[in-house]
Amino acid sequence: MFPDIKRWAVLAVLVGGATSSWSFAAHAETMDQAQRSPSYALADALIPYAKGDYVRALELLAPLAERGDAVAQLKLGIISSRGKAGSPDHGAALKWFTKAAENGEAEAQFQLGRIYRDGLGANVDGRLAVYWLERAAEKGSSRAISALGELYLGHRDVRQDFALAMSWFLRGAAIGNSESMYNIGVLYTRGQGVMRDEIEAFKWFKLAAAAGLGAERDKALRAHTLLAERLTPVEVLWGEGRAKDWSRAHLSVSIK
Repeated sequence: MFPDIKRWAVLAVLVGGATSSWSFAAHAETMDQAQRSPSYALADALIPYAKGDYVRALELLAPLAERGDAVAQLKLGIISSRGKAGSPDHGAALKWFTKAAENGEAEAQFQLGRIYRDGLGANVDGRLAVYWLERAAEKGSSRAISALGELYLGHRDVRQDFALAMSWFLRGAAIGNSESMYNIGVLYTRGQGVMRDEIEAFKWFKLAAAAGLGAERDKALRAHTLLAERLTPVEVLWGEGRAKDWSRAHLSVSIK
């Protein structure tokens, strides 16, 4: 009898120790997950967003955004501005883009610049449009760079400056932005900020068509075709040669 009692006592100690070890490990794992929970929660919220379930994404993103997560704030701004979970809410979009922009999100800074440029949910404010677009441009946003150039082409709240517009477009072109290339072509066609030069314009429209997609590509192709009809065959060859030379020198690619 006594040996059995001893065996049960030893077994109880062993089981108790194992249970304590398991409890400690489980507690440690729970603590570890709690520390990493913001990133897990964001990943969980982005899954329905990627699948197009914006109502569910909104539910999961909102508490993260309230706690200061810049990505969640950006996504809420996009959902609100585009009406992905109902009607567009420009007031909410302004709120969330502002918070994300202040937290350093380049896409939010670009979107906020557009809001102040176009007056969507806020009064038109060229100064703020320039400020936020410049912040996004500093982070390498090619769309922000192109949008800055367009502001200086003509905006009721920004002083027109074709030379400054050209400088922004050249910066955008250097990182492959099709819209910037197209706008350079327009400036050369009209002689705004530069000497009028249709061969140079032809070059830029060709570059824009090669770099662009969809509507941007089609627009550049139309401009390229119209100029080709006005230029002589030799001038077309010159323009094509300039486009190839520029592409190799600045983008390290060759165009046909």
